[in-house]
Amino acid sequence: MSQRADLKSRSMDRDVCMPELETKILSWVSWVLRCEELGVSVTGELIRKQAKSYYDEYQLVTNWALEFSKGWLYKFPRKHGLSSKQQHGEAGSTPREAVRQGREQVLETRVATTQVTRVPGLKKSKKRIMLALTTNTNGTDMVEPLFIGSAVQPRCFGGRSAADLGFDYTSNKKAWMNGDIFDTFLRKLDSRMEAASRNIILLVDNASPHKAKEDTLLTNVSLKMLPPNTTAYLQPQDAGIIASFKAKVKQRQLQNALEQIDSVMAGRQDRLYEVPLVEAMARAKDAWHAVSSTTIVNWWSRTGILHTDAPARNP
Repeated sequence: MSQRADLKSRSMDRDVCMPELETKILSWVSWVLRCEELGVSVTGELIRKQAKSYYDEYQLVTNWALEFSKGWLYKFPRKHGLSSKQQHGEAGSTPREAVRQGREQVLETRVATTQVTRVPGLKKSKKRIMLALTTNTNGTDMVEPLFIGSAVQPRCFGGRSAADLGFDYTSNKKAWMNGDIFDTFLRKLDSRMEAASRNIILLVDNASPHKAKEDTLLTNVSLKMLPPNTTAYLQPQDAGIIASFKAKVKQRQLQNALEQIDSVMAGRQDRLYEVPLVEAMARAKDAWHAVSSTTIVNWWSRTGILHTDAPARNP
């Protein structure tokens, strides 16, 4: 880069159209960063969300228009010496032939898919809850999330049953999917499909719990297991639907973090990402139903399982 261009770049970095607003944002970030060694994490999205909140207040007395884009987020930490880290996915290297054969094995109609995922929640906490998410190919039948916790009757339920609270909940000591839980899920889904006079194929990855018991008779659900090492490409949930779900959970988590920021300023940094279990479940359920049918159709198409014009996703 030439010296002139470098000077121009530095000059642009120094130009601030709303110095009062930027100072307020930086002051807020600085407060939170003081707690970083105690476990508080400040993400770029959290900065953008708080900046937008400040801007909405600031705009009441100004006519400036400002978008808190990714470009703004790139420049802001650069000017003030902040840094961030990016995480990457786990698709890895999967043989193309395995993916192709897997598609051929599941090229059927009326397909549904189930995937188990953790809910992003409390940081540095042993509290965990799992979800089983199931949807059909066009998003018109998004099965209520199955929550799997470690307590038979969590205290936060306040003596009420999960059904009373509007949740499909079960438990085991490790808060993990096992054969018994999956078999019960299958039986319920089969009964539901029978009542609706529907016949479906249920796609699952090749995890050991994903099997029907020998004495389980399924009349309206046909279980189809994906080949090993193809889940990232052939499982629509893993290919992108869960990413959309987690993004919506993250949005709700950030909003909660902003609401808890005053506690951090008062020395309760442990509360920034603190979420009662029942609230985390409600947030996850809301996020699941916020995933659009367009997203679901798009990611089903990309697996190459359905006959569409969308390009298949290959390794």
